[in-house]
Amino acid sequence: MTMRLLPYGGYEFVDEFGNVQRINQGPTIEARNPSFKENMVDLLTPYIGQDTSESLFGGKIAGPRADALTRMVNREGLLGVMPISAGVLSGGQAVKDFQEGNIGSGIGNTAFAGLDLGLSGLGLRQAYKTARQANPTIGEAAARTYQVGQFLQKPDGYKGVAGKPDVVSIPNEGKFAAMPIGPIEEAAISYMKKRGMDTSGFTEYPPFSEERAKFIAAAYDLMSHSPQNKDVKKAYDAMIQETMDQYKSLKDSGIDFQFMKEGMDDPYAASPAMGYQDLVERGRLFVFPTDFGFGTSASFDPKTNPLLTKVGKVGDKEDAVANDAFRAVHDIFGHFGFGNPFFRHKGEERAFLEHSRMYSPEARGAMTSETRGQNSWLNFGPYGASNRTASTPDTVFADQKSGLMPQFTFEPEGMPDPDMAKDLLEYMKRFNN
Repeated sequence: MTMRLLPYGGYEFVDEFGNVQRINQGPTIEARNPSFKENMVDLLTPYIGQDTSESLFGGKIAGPRADALTRMVNREGLLGVMPISAGVLSGGQAVKDFQEGNIGSGIGNTAFAGLDLGLSGLGLRQAYKTARQANPTIGEAAARTYQVGQFLQKPDGYKGVAGKPDVVSIPNEGKFAAMPIGPIEEAAISYMKKRGMDTSGFTEYPPFSEERAKFIAAAYDLMSHSPQNKDVKKAYDAMIQETMDQYKSLKDSGIDFQFMKEGMDDPYAASPAMGYQDLVERGRLFVFPTDFGFGTSASFDPKTNPLLTKVGKVGDKEDAVANDAFRAVHDIFGHFGFGNPFFRHKGEERAFLEHSRMYSPEARGAMTSETRGQNSWLNFGPYGASNRTASTPDTVFADQKSGLMPQFTFEPEGMPDPDMAKDLLEYMKRFNN
């Protein structure tokens, strides 16, 4: 059976015998059960990609210039507007496979269904190839993410997103696969979906650019501390609100945030990557509280920084400030959740790239200053040469200024225009990096 739109806005169905049924009003094809579609999209996205999953099961947003058929198919999904094929998949082997935990087999059968529907792109072909090669049970085929309560797994050939190490070393424990953490990925995707954000993520991280980092370091050093500036205040207010919303989005993930107490030894002193193991295996993350350290220069008073605003209880801290919440969610959504248990300049840059996409354009400038700006300054600013190899106690951290850097710093691969680059290069001559 085929369907085509009519010039006057209706549509018609033509079966294989040439029989025609015309309907004059807009499409009335009943959508599938939303929970089924959403669950299937969420389930299949790690294996066949979000675009392919949404194309099959609905939820893909078509642009305003798309034709009516495209908009309808995107909304309902190919399986929602082709009842015969939909019935084969929904009542057939693929769904049974997923229900029984046979993820690899389910992916393969979904790929076949998509190919039968004409969705014969690279995504589905690769999905089928992967399914044929994978263990057809939940386990190895599905082990592209950790679940809270699992043990870290040995690398065993694991390959993650290009541009990021696949293996993390945990002191006194060994080397493990640096995989995303499923519940955190799900929380991030759900959060972004509700806000109409792009959830596609990175298929490859851009190479780290030392040149860009030096430009950003200079921009941060030049940036004034101006918390009362209306644009700065607006950006920080938005950042704080969105940070708290992100923290609340983790309420169903089972994560136990605990803030370090007076007299307590740092549980991750040997390596911050130990927090990754703690998070995966125990569902717990210790956070360094703001009142233990916030700014280092004796000449700089950070008391007017908006991130010192009281926000109530965060984790087990009753009197938390916004910066406490930000430290918690940044470790979750920037580092550990997406399989980036790495720090220093490259790990911090990837953390910025991951976490910044969860902020609105209004909040992203403040978030950039607090992450990419400070980290670039630390590693490539006036103390960059010594900071890059220094222990934490010997590191000179950036002053906790509240301000906005130039627009290029917000962009993943942004660079200053030639005139600004010339000025920044001249300014950088004072840096010993």
